[in-house]
Amino acid sequence: MNAFTSAEAFANATIAAPVNDEAQRVRLFDQFNAYWVNAASEGVPYDTIGTMSVMAAIYGILAKYGKTTTAEYLEIMAESVRSGEFSVKPNA
Repeated sequence: MNAFTSAEAFANATIAAPVNDEAQRVRLFDQFNAYWVNAASEGVPYDTIGTMSVMAAIYGILAKYGKTTTAEYLEIMAESVRSGEFSVKPNA
């Protein structure tokens, strides 16, 4: 399923339950990588893909945990970025 899947097809889709948390993470990671590669191959800039991905993640966390927990999580992530926990090679 993707953005072009009809609402009817999406509603009628059979989705297999993940075996366990690790299997779920591996499956999702593979799907996310495929999405990223497909979007980039269609000319979507990496920063646009990244921004959309971050926003989708924030909405998901917000829906599950609420405003306070989401804000606290984002504050921790901001500090992680500032401290250099995430880094990008020059000219990447």
